[in-house]
This record gives sequence, structure tokens and C-alpha cells, in this order.
Amino acid sequence: MTKKLFLATTLVAVLCAISLPANAQFGKALKKASKSVTKAVGDVAGDMASDIVANKASVKIVEFMDNNNTIAGEDSDYYKRLAGLVATDYISVDGLSLNYKVYENPEVNILATADGSIRIYTGMMDMLSDEELLAVISTQIGHIANKDVRDSLLKVASEDNATKAGSAQLEKLLSFSGDKMGTVINELIQVPYNDEQNKKADEYAYNLLTKNNVSADALVSALTKFAEMESADQAAADDDTAELSAASKFIGVNSNNSLRASLISSK
Repeated sequence: MTKKLFLATTLVAVLCAISLPANAQFGKALKKASKSVTKAVGDVAGDMASDIVANKASVKIVEFMDNNNTIAGEDSDYYKRLAGLVATDYISVDGLSLNYKVYENPEVNILATADGSIRIYTGMMDMLSDEELLAVISTQIGHIANKDVRDSLLKVASEDNATKAGSAQLEKLLSFSGDKMGTVINELIQVPYNDEQNKKADEYAYNLLTKNNVSADALVSALTKFAEMESADQAAADDDTAELSAASKFIGVNSNNSLRASLISSK
């Protein structure tokens, strides 16, 4: 009887010795998981706050741009062409309504902002076919969906164009006007997308075009045109007598077009 009691006591002691560390490990794991969840919730909340302020700032930025550019009227061929192309398949992204306007400007460019505004220059429209134009628009929609345009604004608001500004810094833009706003816009339209951002935006465009039964060859074709102008601009940079192409500003933000074209064509 004494022997059995000793064995039972020993077994209980062993089980306790095993369970205590296990419970301690579980407690540590639970605490770690709780911290991770708290951080994730904080990140999401911070991201949403940045989205809200970025959209408000973008509305002011676009209002300033619209007031300082000549906008093609609804009776113009440019407006009618664009309206017919975007129709119902390119009017929203992730619940955000997209709005379009055409700037009467020979420059080959297109701009997008975090609030869903897309502004297309007549120079860009003149250079591209309908499907190529849809491809370029789709890429801009990709940059909006992936928050690349928002992140560019956060960089400009940080004042060093490297780190991302917080919501408080971004809110300062809401009080800007005149020359101050013009300076912000000038910096914003020159913030380049990196290769990863362009790759993801191109993939977004590829999927959107495919979904809407538009050949992805149009994206390759548009990128190839930009690649040729990019190559010419690189040569012109070494020649004091040469002029940059009409797409030089666009290419400064959207570079490596030849590589991007080859990546899409390989799909």
C-alpha cells in the first residue's frame, strides 16, 4: 500500500512538473499573440486614418490642378472618347468611385490621386489607341488600388520624400493654397514608382483588361511606346542640343518600360 501511494505521489509530481512549463509556454504564446493582434489592429487603424486624410488632401490637390489647367469640355471629342472607353467597367476600385477629366495639354502624361481622380493629358490620348489608353488607365487604377499614389503623397508630406508622413503631417496640406499647394503638386507628380510598385500595377492592369475582354497586348504595346521614348530621353540626357520627349515627366515616374513590357508579354 505504501509503495502504491509512493508511485501515485511520484506520478502526480511528474505531471505537475510537465504541465507547469507547458502552461507557462502557453501563457507566453498567448501574450505574444495578443501583442501581435494589438499591433495589427493598430496598423489597420493607422492605415485607415492615413487613407481618410490622404483622400481629403487629394481632393484639394485635384481641385487646384483642375483650376490651373484647361479641361476638355463634354462636347469635345476627347471627352466623348474617354467617356465611351471607361463607361461602366472602369469607374470604381475597391468601393472608391473614380472620376476622370482631360487636360488640354500636348504633354504625354496621366495623373492619379488617392481620392480616385484620374487626369489624362490630350498628348497621351493622341499617342495611344483606344485599347492602349485603357491599358494605361488600368495601370493607374492599379496604383490607386495598391495605395502607391497615397504613399507618394505621404512621402511629399514628410518633407524629405523618403519616409512616410503621419496623419498629422498630412493634415497640414489641407491648409495649403496658392504657391504652397503648387509646390506640393510639383513634388508629388515627380515621385517615382519603384520597380515593385510598377510590376504590381502592371499585373493589376493585366487582370483588369483580361476581365473586361481587352487584349493585354495593348498594355505591352503602350509600354513599348514608352520604352522607345525612354531610350530617346536617356540618349538626349547626354546631348546638350537634344530635347527630351513629350513623355519625359511621365517616364520619370514610370520607368523601366522595356522590362515591364517583356514581363507582361511573357504571361
